[in-house]
Amino acid sequence: MGISPYRGMCGLAAEHPGGPDLLAGVARPAPHGEADALRRDVGAWLVASGALGGDVQGFLAQGHLDLVAEAWGDVPRGPRLVAAAKWLVLTWILDDRFDDQWIGGPVTAARRTVRALTDVLDAGLEGVRGGVPDGDALVEAFAVLWRDTVELTPPQWQARYAAYFRAYLDTSLGYLDEAALRDTPLSDSSSHGTPFRDTPFHAPGAAAPAGAVQTVPEYLRRRDQDGAVSCAAGWIELAHGLDLADEVFRHPRVADLLMRFNHVVCWVNDLYSAEGESAAGNGKNLLRSFTVHEGLAPKEASARLGALCEAESTTLEFLADGIARDPSAPGEVRAFALGLVRFTRALIHWTATAARYRTESPR
Repeated sequence: MGISPYRGMCGLAAEHPGGPDLLAGVARPAPHGEADALRRDVGAWLVASGALGGDVQGFLAQGHLDLVAEAWGDVPRGPRLVAAAKWLVLTWILDDRFDDQWIGGPVTAARRTVRALTDVLDAGLEGVRGGVPDGDALVEAFAVLWRDTVELTPPQWQARYAAYFRAYLDTSLGYLDEAALRDTPLSDSSSHGTPFRDTPFHAPGAAAPAGAVQTVPEYLRRRDQDGAVSCAAGWIELAHGLDLADEVFRHPRVADLLMRFNHVVCWVNDLYSAEGESAAGNGKNLLRSFTVHEGLAPKEASARLGALCEAESTTLEFLADGIARDPSAPGEVRAFALGLVRFTRALIHWTATAARYRTESPR
């Protein structure tokens, strides 16, 4: 593999052009009072479930449980908090399959897994058509976690979360389908109905070619779904024991807050993960969109994206504070707004320093 233009730009915050200014304005949350026990809970589940299907210790060495320890404050270490932490880790595992393992290969395996997960959301493990694909432990772990979560949550949360997760699965699978089409020779490229250019897929270990990288409009149209950020909002509800009505999410102030939350989570991820995602051939990265389609040098693109992250983070905190201090807002809505801020602060600091993003190799 050649030297990446992103080397040194996706590591520690102090080395990153957008990093120091961003982190300076974001207070890092203290770890949960029972952080060590929470780590043990999730680590033991990860081993027992076999959901990773690989090197558990190597996965944990990337620092995933550090975010688990800081994301939700000192809410009681009960079943709801532990379930939220498991959903976070399980979604990471699935995200890595989409972004690193399945991308560029046949879509059949991904489609089978997505169908099985969707069946679980509809009817539980027994509802999986054709059985669990290849005895996939991730599907089985997903089914058990969904069953346990259903017992902890009201129907309206379940319906919202299932819709969020289906949207994440469908959008991520759609990107894989388009990547597969890029590999398919076409006699008439004008009939190619995808929003990406007709570029052969990258060789293993090579950076994603220009045609595999989304333009800025393409990225903005899709990123709010394929990053599972709506699912993360559901984890916050779950961990904090909130029971929010559907109309809360239709309120303009909450909708605006969630849009900012989505932007910060996705853009901060892109700021620090461009190197590894480029190596994997993943073109869903705003930093890559800036360099490939906007003509910016990596340092310029990084500085621009860092400034956007800082602006959206500041706006998110301002809007959340307005809700939290509004006496007319219901207590659970105020708690949800503050929970979004807490999660975002933890995620920003974790992403800037985690071993997960300090590599040029696909995860």
